Amino acid sequence: MVQLTLVYHLICLISSARAFSSELDKRGNGGKNSVVMRKRLGKPKIGFPEDEGAHPLFPVEWWYGHFSLTGSGGKEYGAMVAYFNFGLKILSISDLAAGRFRHLVSGSALHSAERRLDLRWGRDHWFRTDPQLLSYKLESYGAGLGLDLALVSDKPPLPGSGGGVSEWTGGDAYYYSLTRLKAKGRIELQVEKVDVDGIGWMDHMWINSLGQGGWDWFAVQLENNTELVFWRIVNPDESVRTYDLTIMLPDNSVYHTRKLMIEKLDSWVSPDSGREYGVLWRIREKARGLDLQIKARRSEQEIRMFETVSAPSFYFWEGRTTVSGYLDGEAVAGVGYTEVVRLLS
Repeated sequence: MVQLTLVYHLICLISSARAFSSELDKRGNGGKNSVVMRKRLGKPKIGFPEDEGAHPLFPVEWWYGHFSLTGSGGKEYGAMVAYFNFGLKILSISDLAAGRFRHLVSGSALHSAERRLDLRWGRDHWFRTDPQLLSYKLESYGAGLGLDLALVSDKPPLPGSGGGVSEWTGGDAYYYSLTRLKAKGRIELQVEKVDVDGIGWMDHMWINSLGQGGWDWFAVQLENNTELVFWRIVNPDESVRTYDLTIMLPDNSVYHTRKLMIEKLDSWVSPDSGREYGVLWRIREKARGLDLQIKARRSEQEIRMFETVSAPSFYFWEGRTTVSGYLDGEAVAGVGYTEVVRLLS
């Protein structure tokens, strides 16, 4: 019953986006937390720590983390976790050397606090450990998978699109990222438990509706202490609606533009769903001399949802990548994560 309820809510959010236009903004001036009201008052779009918590007046909200991890023996892993306010959790772990990729999708009640990060989901707990520092603990488990990580941010939060409000599939969305998290702890993959450390990334978005179409989203962490987040929003017919690029430089200054190109160079077709996903990409931006190639560490990183219930299945691609190319006239390299999503129409 929990899974069927979850499916129903997700389908409603995606397929009936217009019906979910927030009541906040329907009232003319909007509520005090609405995109409309904050823009009119000229208030900061995102504040800390209060906006780390839940925003219950928004119908769609998620907290997301991805991690590039290494075991004590040098073995590399990727991990991703996401929690949604409408009762959805996704957890995936990849063992890159062994070619193993495991994921789970589950539905239950998410207990989330307002004005602070404190998410609870059964045994899971994601919370801030120090009110003065950007330090966190993440514990997430299920079906032979587990994450137990201490996280400390080396950088301040990066506001989405440079100002905290980004154009997404359903309109304006509040969005920020913690782009360079030191990660240390343990992962569980089936019967194996491995001590790991590495770097992570956290995203938090809340929005009035999901809308239609989809996105190709990329997070990049370069070895020179620069991070990039960029995406293209696509319409249901695959035409590109918008591009967006934000860079956080080593001195924490921020560069933002919508003038860029994202090109898919190679694809992989899932034998399970028949869907095609980009696994090799190129991004170019003229002003900063940006020219990067984004390559999936392994092609088989498809997330499959709702296959065990009588409802439309939903598929997307989410996985660890390697990055190489040029920025500001210098050769650069690093790691990243890519997400390829096409919403139900």
